Amino acid sequence: MSPDGWRWWPQRMASQLGVLLLLALLVSNGVAMLVLQRAGTLLHPLADAQALERLAIAYQIATRLPPVQAQPLLAAMSSGKLSVQRAPSAQVAALDMRTEERRLARQLRRTLGLGEATPVWMQLERVDGSHARVQVLHPSGWAPLRLRSSVRLPDGQWLNAVQHPAGGYEWRRLLAYSLPVSTLPVLLIAYVFVYRVVRPFRCLAQATEQVSRGEWSTPLRLSGPREARELTAAFNTMQERLGRHVESRTRMLAALGHDFGTPITELRLQLELLPDSPERQDMLDSLAELAAMVRETLAFVRDDAQHEPLQRFSLTALLEALVLRYRRLGRTLDWSGAPPAWCLGRPLALKRALSNLIDNAFVHGGGAELTLRADDAHGWRLEIRDHGPGIPEEWLEQVMEPFVQLAPADAAQPGHRGGMGLGLAIARACIQAHGGELVLENRTPGLCAIVQLPGVPAA
Repeated sequence: MSPDGWRWWPQRMASQLGVLLLLALLVSNGVAMLVLQRAGTLLHPLADAQALERLAIAYQIATRLPPVQAQPLLAAMSSGKLSVQRAPSAQVAALDMRTEERRLARQLRRTLGLGEATPVWMQLERVDGSHARVQVLHPSGWAPLRLRSSVRLPDGQWLNAVQHPAGGYEWRRLLAYSLPVSTLPVLLIAYVFVYRVVRPFRCLAQATEQVSRGEWSTPLRLSGPREARELTAAFNTMQERLGRHVESRTRMLAALGHDFGTPITELRLQLELLPDSPERQDMLDSLAELAAMVRETLAFVRDDAQHEPLQRFSLTALLEALVLRYRRLGRTLDWSGAPPAWCLGRPLALKRALSNLIDNAFVHGGGAELTLRADDAHGWRLEIRDHGPGIPEEWLEQVMEPFVQLAPADAAQPGHRGGMGLGLAIARACIQAHGGELVLENRTPGLCAIVQLPGVPAA
């Protein structure tokens, strides 16, 4: 089934389990109804005993008293639920009785002390004459029961009786009682259990979301079932190791940058003392390129270890501030405005990332155009489009790797790399740390940088 076909299905585990338990209880009650209707005892035990007792009394009256005296007493016994009379013929025909009817006939013979040769016919049916065990889903399956009996008297007459005993399974009453009694406690207990199970996973999901944005959380408390505690402990261990790894990498690269800076400076001073020549200038350019590579590498690492606090900020206001800054620098940035858009993250880091993308658009595309709109799948979709020739399709993903950059004039030659090539890598790392995604896409004309960011509700 397509996802659209499951829109009515609850998304949370507790709600799903509640619905499944409710359906299971309804199905179990339905199955019980079907099984009991087909194989259970249809008569209530009290109604069963009462019906046989009435028949036994009527039989004693009919056999021990003269017909003139017996007839008024039998008429007096007749009421709304019992009709009994002497008759020359049996109202119930001789037929193959079913299990419950044979049981009733045996009990009556035992009570009256009759032999097996004495005809005792029983027929249990619905008041409309249909089979007593008609399908429960059929309207007749809900009709009251009727017990018809014919017993042969010693004088050759028949004692015919019609009774309306209480059924053993009056489904309306049973379901009205059993469904609330069986459903509410089960759902309550299941809710408490599921809440205990789900709460650690909910906390774990929130902490994972924080870590994905680069925000380290305090170690989570171990709670819930054993599996939840083990998963939480593994998450705490993973977060601790990641923190140590990032911190040690930052310290190591900072130390390398410091150590590289000293020999680079010494080499530059020594080169400055040499006579001016093409070789000297080449070596100075190489040293400058090496120094720039060290600086940009450290900047890339520092962005990973950025400790700017998370805050709720206006993405629209951030973009308007960028547009104003570029216009003050004499660069026209096409921007027609956007509806209020709010995000959760680090505005300064995101501003630097977007500046890198806009600078690329100006350098490689001759201009930049900004558009911002709502995106149902991700929250907000920001497009930064230039007016240049674009880049080869096979390099759309590779140019966002560190130290990979295509020169504008040599875009058709993927083997040529210019500059340090860290701008797009830093931008993508920052956007991904905000829970978003950066995608490059060729347009006609130009290259479009698509930034997808999760949104938060307006204040």
